[in-house]
Amino acid sequence: MRRTRFMSLLFLVWSIAFFFVPDFRQGLQVPIFALGVNGDAHWLERAGTIPADVLREATTRSPDAQTLAFAALHASTLKEALDWGSRAVAMDEKLTWIDYTIGQKALSAKPVPPEAPALISQLEKWDPDNAIPYLLEAQSILSQKLVDYGPSKEMVEEAAKDTEWVQAMQKAYGAPRYDSYNVRRFELERTWLRQNNYDRPVIVLLSAAAYPIPNLLQIRTYANLLVDKLGKEQEDAGHLPQAMDQYWTALRMGQRMQANGGSLIEKLIGAAVVKVAYKRLIPALQKAGQPDAATAMEMSQKQLDLQLSALRGNDPLEQSTNYNWTALCILVLAGLVAVFGVLTLICILYVNAKRWVRPQVKGVIFSFLTVAENYMPVLLFIACAGLYLSYYPYAQNFHHYMTAPGEIHDFEPLFYNIFPNYGGMPGHNALPVGNPLRPYGWYALAGLIIVVVFSMALGRAASRERAPKS
Repeated sequence: MRRTRFMSLLFLVWSIAFFFVPDFRQGLQVPIFALGVNGDAHWLERAGTIPADVLREATTRSPDAQTLAFAALHASTLKEALDWGSRAVAMDEKLTWIDYTIGQKALSAKPVPPEAPALISQLEKWDPDNAIPYLLEAQSILSQKLVDYGPSKEMVEEAAKDTEWVQAMQKAYGAPRYDSYNVRRFELERTWLRQNNYDRPVIVLLSAAAYPIPNLLQIRTYANLLVDKLGKEQEDAGHLPQAMDQYWTALRMGQRMQANGGSLIEKLIGAAVVKVAYKRLIPALQKAGQPDAATAMEMSQKQLDLQLSALRGNDPLEQSTNYNWTALCILVLAGLVAVFGVLTLICILYVNAKRWVRPQVKGVIFSFLTVAENYMPVLLFIACAGLYLSYYPYAQNFHHYMTAPGEIHDFEPLFYNIFPNYGGMPGHNALPVGNPLRPYGWYALAGLIIVVVFSMALGRAASRERAPKS
């Protein structure tokens, strides 16, 4: 019994040791995060937001440009964002890109603050070759007029009449670059978070999920305007070269979004713009006597269709249960850690309390909990070890993403490589997890029957041997 108690104490100490490992504690947050994503928005907001007092203290204690820029991006009020952002840009002009995030926040305010036009103008002057500032200007025009254009034929005709909006979109489509500044923001945030010990998966995930994206509806609307109205009218009038210029303009914008859009939705909208351009550009190339170019475009269109089909989960080999199954296992193991931890605590408290509370009365419950006290720490250790080993690859991914150098082109891996969320990403590409007990259960039942029958046969044989011979 002494050896049993020693082993129980050892496993208990080993179990407690897991709680000193930060990666293990993050693994314990997985069920809470999953519940938060599926309903408890308040928990998500608390867990993923840098407290306002921490930001204010940081800007007061060390008001360097990087800290002010970070605080502006995460400010809880628009007033603070404008104040900290203007101070950061004044100290370091290279941080002018934060005006995009602050401008998006300003345009969503009611009413729109008077500082918004100045932010947009400053961003356009600082980065004139980028489509993003002009898309923000076009979005500002829509927000002022309270108009939402859609890709339908009637809405395209209405958009064509809005000269101011058309001019802003024309500048956006004519810009040679598409950069929504998400990579710069991620680099800034991960540096600040590491330096201030806030580098936690929940904070990084929710911050990345809140990265602003341009009004994608207006991008699709202007593509339809270029191709289905302006280009078509010029082609019908016999001005094929001018019409093809419109088609090429739309195509290049879509390709820039596909190549440089950091989010999946930006890449999908870019693909939609490319398809809109292909619809009229391929026949126009045939009409212009360029069959080789038209054939190349057709092959590119087929390749794009295959990529979109895979993204929609239509390719059987693109579907997998791996992500959801791993997430489910981590959820179960985290639950078992909680259950066995509570049971272990109950057993230890009860058995030791009996030394002072009615020690002479030792009934069935005491006997049961005394035995359980010896073996419950073993179960707790197994659950802790299982959770740690299952979550460890996610923790390794997180540490790598927070420190690794190199070019970043896609932020989607953040959402399924650093924090498992059962039923979440990768979304429609995930197959049902299934029930692993269904195929195993019949074999287990057959094995149980065989063992019972075999034991009964051995028991009868032993009884016959022990029976006295007449």
